[in-house]
Formats: sequence, structure tokens, C-alpha cells
Amino acid sequence: MGGGEAIPGFPHPNPVTSYWQLPPHRIADHRTTAELPTSTTWDYAIIGSGITGAAVAYKLLTRDPTLQILMLEARTAASAASGRNGGHVRAGWHLNFAKYADAFGEDAALAFERFEGANVANMAAFVRAHGVDCDFRDVQTADVFTTAAAWAEALAVVRRREEVERRRPGAGGPFVARRVWEGKAAKDRVGLPSAVGVITYPAHTQNPYRLVCRMLELGLEKGLNLQTNTMALKVAPLEGDDDKNTAKWEVVTDRGTVKSQKVVLATNAYTNALHTKLNQTNFLVSGRSQVSAIRPGSNMAHHPVMEGTSVVLDDIGNGDYFLVRDANLPGAGDILYGGGRSVSKSLHTVDDSVLNEEVVAYLQHTGRKVFGSETWGEEGDPVRDWGGITCYTPDTFPLVGEDTTSTLQQQRGLWMSVGMNGHGMGLAFRCAEALVEMMTTGEAPEWLPEPFRLERVWNKEPVHLSGL
Repeated sequence: MGGGEAIPGFPHPNPVTSYWQLPPHRIADHRTTAELPTSTTWDYAIIGSGITGAAVAYKLLTRDPTLQILMLEARTAASAASGRNGGHVRAGWHLNFAKYADAFGEDAALAFERFEGANVANMAAFVRAHGVDCDFRDVQTADVFTTAAAWAEALAVVRRREEVERRRPGAGGPFVARRVWEGKAAKDRVGLPSAVGVITYPAHTQNPYRLVCRMLELGLEKGLNLQTNTMALKVAPLEGDDDKNTAKWEVVTDRGTVKSQKVVLATNAYTNALHTKLNQTNFLVSGRSQVSAIRPGSNMAHHPVMEGTSVVLDDIGNGDYFLVRDANLPGAGDILYGGGRSVSKSLHTVDDSVLNEEVVAYLQHTGRKVFGSETWGEEGDPVRDWGGITCYTPDTFPLVGEDTTSTLQQQRGLWMSVGMNGHGMGLAFRCAEALVEMMTTGEAPEWLPEPFRLERVWNKEPVHLSGL
């Protein structure tokens, strides 16, 4: 479990172990070299070994195998949000289309839709191309609504998007025809007596920890130097000329100081601790999200969801979601239930060594309420409770790009892809591709939505989107 001393703002050294991290992966404590390589000038120093860091390293080395890349991880490999989420891989923000169109314009909303859809498709293609053993499953995911008002609002978004498709066919990429279920059909589709309406569409479930660890292994095979249990404490520009062979940055760690041409912050909720100027904007806000794995109620054996499913309960005010481990996987039948936002008091924290016990109680016992006491039966046993630190921006979009706030050329080369708003599996893989494109060509790809650009933090007042 958790505990131990922590430096404020930095990863806690002893986080609670997540469901996915048992057993630990073979590279959990990997160090490519026994000593921290402080005498080398690296092409890239990547801080963070989650899906963003792993994808950036893999994509860079795939493009240029001669690159020298160092990755610094404060704890064990993939030990932050990437190894702690609920296991869904879904283009689940389709219902934000109207809010995005109203705030940023229809083109930006369509660009986001293309981006999110491509991210999910590219992750699935990566898993299949490399035969990644991460319990990857194709599922029909469901957005569930339990009040007439919320369902009417959701339907209005669906109809608005359908109207755009008629007017601008294909503008959002391959159009996903989501299926709408209402009334009794909705209740029967998901087996939830409170369901007023349901929207279903293709998605995936997986063990995210094993996916990211395998991605790291593929990077290691291409020459990545991974140093786990090595906390980056400070990132600073070095004095010197602009010669391409001269290091421009130093990263101070608890094991020594390394030098690099470029630094990539793949640090999500921990970014503020390393980037003082960004921290002063209050643009990134961290919070602890929690998940509980429970055994189903005694009457649930033949319930439709027990065949393996992915559900988000969109309107009950708690950000609730769950998936069921299917019959061919370890932990078959475990229900992984996350959310409990209304009872959480865990914003402005990076401490994943402890859990909010009110949230634990909510997640462990809400099955009876969601499914109905008769359908649920006697409560099953809890399996494991865990949390992870997520990171939010006021407009719900990540920050992707280079820090260009310095006018000094020798202080350029600090890059980041952070602020995934709890939706990293829907955004981070494609964000990494965009960042690699920017770092290697000097140009942002045309498919990167304009609202993702890092410079918006300093260029204007942020857009605040409520209710997302």
C-alpha cells in the first residue's frame, strides 16, 4: 500500500498499488544502465514513463534509430495515471460536440472528433500490430442517461451532429453511427432499471499498465535508456552557445544531473512542480481519481453486463463509469467501478498514497443502487481500491507543444504534452505523435486541433467549459 515521505508537488514515493499492477511488470524497476549517465549529452530527455512518454520515445526512435534518448521515471515504470485508470479505450467525448462547436467553432469541434477517433483507432492498431498482451477487447460501450432532461440534452447533441454530417459529409472523419436506445429498449440494453436513454458505439477495454510497459519495452529494444526510481527535481537551461552539439538543458535528479538538447515533459499532473511559469498561471489543476474493483452481487451471474462491457453513467453527477472483466481474463467478472465525484474532496492534490474513504465506500456499495437491490442481490466482496492523479485544464484540452515564452534561442527546446483531463487513453497517443512531428519537423501537423496548442496558456484568457 502507500505511505512514506513526499516532496510537495512531486510524485509520492509509495503510491497505493493499482489493480493493473499486480503482478508488477518485468520492467517495473528497470534501469538500462546501473549508473545515471551524467556524462552523455542526450538528444532528448523525457520525464515520465506513462503513455505519453512511452509513445514519444517509441515514435522518435522509429523515425530515427540513431537518437540518444533518456527517460526519467520518479517511481516504477508506468506508475502514474497510465497504470491506474479504469481500463476504457473509447472516443467518449462525442457528446461535447455542441459545447466545443459553440466555444471554438464547428471546424474545431470536428477536428477534435477526428483526433479522438484516430487516437482510439491508432491505439488498437498498435496493439494488434505488435501483438501486445494487455487484455485488449473490442466492446460496445454505452453512455447511459437516467433523467429525461439529461437524455433530451444528449439527443439534441446527437441530432446536431447528424445534421452537420448531412451538410458536411465526412468532415469529422469516418462518421461513427452511434445507436440510440430509449425507454424499455434502453433499460433492456444495459440492464439498468433507471436508464431513460442509452447511446452505444464501438470501443475497447484493456489493461493499460501492460500496454504502456510493452510500449516501453519496444522503445528499449530500439535503444531507449530508461531510468526508473529517478526523480527529476529541476529543469533549467544551460549557459552556452547555440552549437547543435552543445547541451541546452540540464535536469537535476535525486541521483545526479543529466544534460540534453531537448527536454520533454510527459509529466501530466506533476508538470507544475517542474515548470514554475506554468504553475503561476493556475492553468493545470491536479486531482485524485479513484476506482474500486468489486465482485458482482449474488444475483448478477446472468445479467447482460456480465458478458464484458464498458459503461459511462453520464448524468448522475459523479462521473461514474464501470467495466466488467470478461470470462477469459484474470479476475473474470470483476466490476471495476470509478467515479464518485460528488463525494470526493481530492482536487489540488498529487498524493496517490492514500484514498478518500468516502469515495471508497461509495464505489464499493453503489452497485446495489445502480442495478437495483433485487437485481444486484447480496453485495460481493471488494477486491482492490486504488487511485491515480489526473490533471485538468479549464477548456478540457491538453497542452501540446514547445514553451516559447523565452526570447532567448538557447532557452528553447522545452516541450510538453500534458493535461489530459482524465481522458489520456482517448487523447495521449495521438498527442505524442503530434509532439514528435513538431519536434522533428518544426511544424505542427494540420490534424492537431488548434485549441490543443500550448501557447494558448499565455496568449489569452482561457475558455472555461463547465460541466465537462
